[in-house]
Amino acid sequence: MRWAFIALVAIGLAGCGEAAPNPYPEAAQARFEASCPSENAVCTCTWDKLTRTMTYEEYEAALARFRETGLMEPRVTRARTACVERHRE
Repeated sequence: MRWAFIALVAIGLAGCGEAAPNPYPEAAQARFEASCPSENAVCTCTWDKLTRTMTYEEYEAALARFRETGLMEPRVTRARTACVERHRE
């Protein structure tokens, strides 16, 4: 019984890892890096978090909403904030 519990916990923890990045066209990353260069640790971190939390379609829709309304997608804000906090100098 104890081994069964340990196995269930291990399986549960294995599912807690960070999600794999969603596929994005290279052009999307190039556009992102035009304003946030990959040499910057915050930018690299932000791009990684965005691709892991949003599909390309969601990202493009968020950009369109921002251009139209000026309102930032909360997932973009969370990703950027987490990276800024992680990479404070």
